[in-house]
Amino acid sequence: MNRLRSLPWKQTFHLAWPVALANLSFPMLGLVDASVLGHLDNPIFLAGVALGSSLIAFVFWGFNFLAMGLSGVTSSAYGAHNPGEIKTHLTQYAIVASTLIFMLLLLHKPLIEMGLQFMNSSPEVEQQARIYLQIRAWGIPAMIFNSMLIGFFTGMQNTRIGLYTVSVSQIINLVLNVVLVFRFNMSTNGIALGTVISEYIGVTFIFIALLKRYKRLGGTINWQLLLNVGYYKPMLATSFNLLIRSFLLLFSVTWLNKLSAQINDQTLAVNAILLSLFTLISNTQDATASAAEAQTGLALGAGNRQKLKEILITTGMIALAFSILLSLIFILLKDVIIHLMTNQTALQNLVSHNFIWVQILPLLAVLAFWLDGVFIGARLSGDMRNSVIAGFFGFFLISHFIPQTPEAVWCSFCLTYLVRSTWLLRIFLTKIWKKIVLEHQEECSLNNSKNIHDA
Repeated sequence: MNRLRSLPWKQTFHLAWPVALANLSFPMLGLVDASVLGHLDNPIFLAGVALGSSLIAFVFWGFNFLAMGLSGVTSSAYGAHNPGEIKTHLTQYAIVASTLIFMLLLLHKPLIEMGLQFMNSSPEVEQQARIYLQIRAWGIPAMIFNSMLIGFFTGMQNTRIGLYTVSVSQIINLVLNVVLVFRFNMSTNGIALGTVISEYIGVTFIFIALLKRYKRLGGTINWQLLLNVGYYKPMLATSFNLLIRSFLLLFSVTWLNKLSAQINDQTLAVNAILLSLFTLISNTQDATASAAEAQTGLALGAGNRQKLKEILITTGMIALAFSILLSLIFILLKDVIIHLMTNQTALQNLVSHNFIWVQILPLLAVLAFWLDGVFIGARLSGDMRNSVIAGFFGFFLISHFIPQTPEAVWCSFCLTYLVRSTWLLRIFLTKIWKKIVLEHQEECSLNNSKNIHDA
C-alpha cells in the first residue's frame, strides 16, 4: 500500500486530465457534426463528411508525427536541463513543418481527387466529400502547426496549453457549425467552413502562449546545427517511422470506410457514427499516453531509472482504469448515445446491432494506446512502426476473405488493435521493463551488497 501511495499519481493526473478534456472536444465535435447532419433529410451529407473527414485525417493525424517527435526530444532535453537544445529542436521541426505545408497546399487538388477515386463511393457522396475537402484544405497550415505546438508543450510538461487552445477553437467550431447549418441553411460546406475558421483562431492562441514561454526559456538556437544537413538525419529517421505508423493507422480507418462504402451508403453513414465513438475512445486513451510520453522522456533525459519504473506502473494502471470506465459507459448508456446520434430509425437499428464493437474496443486497444506513449518518450519509433505494420496488414488481408457485412468488417478492424497491443507488450517487456528497469534494480542490489561488505 505504501508503495502505491509513493507512485507519481499527482504528477500523472496533472499531465493527463488536460489532455483528456482537450481530446474529448475532438470526438465531441465529431459527434455534434454527425448529429447535426444526421438530422437532415438526406444521409448523403453525413456520408460525405464522413468520407471527407477520413481523408483530411491523413493530414491531421498523418502529420501528427511532428507533434510526437517534437514531444519526445523536447521532454528529453527538458529533463537534461538544456534550453538551447529545446529551442534548436523547435526551430528544426518548424522548418520541416513549413516545407510540408507548402507542398500540401501546392498539391491539394490532385491529392483530393486521388483520395476520392480510391474511396470509390457513390457520385452523390463523392461530390459532398469534394466540397468538404476543398474548403478544409485551406486550414492545413493552422492544423499542422497547432498539433505540433501542442506536442512541444507536452514535452515541456505543460498539457494545459493544449486544453485551452483546443477548448477555445472547438467551442467556436461547434457554434459555427450549428449556426451555419441551421441558421444559414448550409450543409457540408457549412461544417467545413466552421472548422477552418476555428482552426486559425486556435493556432493564434497557441502562438501567443509560445511567445510568452519562449522568452522565459533561456538558451540560444544553434544555427550551425540547423544549417548542417546531417543534423536532420536522426530527426528524419524518427519522423519517417512515425509517419509510416500514422498513415497506416489512418489508412486502416480509410479502408474501413471503403469497405463500408462498397456495401451501401447507409452502412457508410452507420460507420460514421461508430467511428465518432471510436475517436472518443482513442482520444480519451491518449491522455495517459501523453502523460507516459512526457514523463518517460523526462526520466530518461535525467537518467532516473527508478522514476521511470514508477511512471510506467502509474500510467499503466490509469490507462487500464480509463479503458474499463469507457466500456462501462458504452454498455450502460448504449440506447441514450444512439438516440442522441440520429433520429432515423433504420440507422438506429443498424448502429445498435454493431454497438458491441465499440463496447469491447477500449479493452482490446488499451495496451496499444498506452505503450505508444511510452515508446515515444523512449524514442523507440521503429518498434511502434512495426506493430502498426503487423496490425494493418492483418486487417487488410483478412478483409479480402470475410463476408461483406458491417459485423465482419468491424471484427477484422478490432483485431488490428489486438495485434498491436500484443506486439508492443512483447517489445516493452524485453526492451524497457527487463533491460532498463530490472537491470537497474540488479545494479542497485549489487551496489548495496558491496557497500555492506565494505562496511
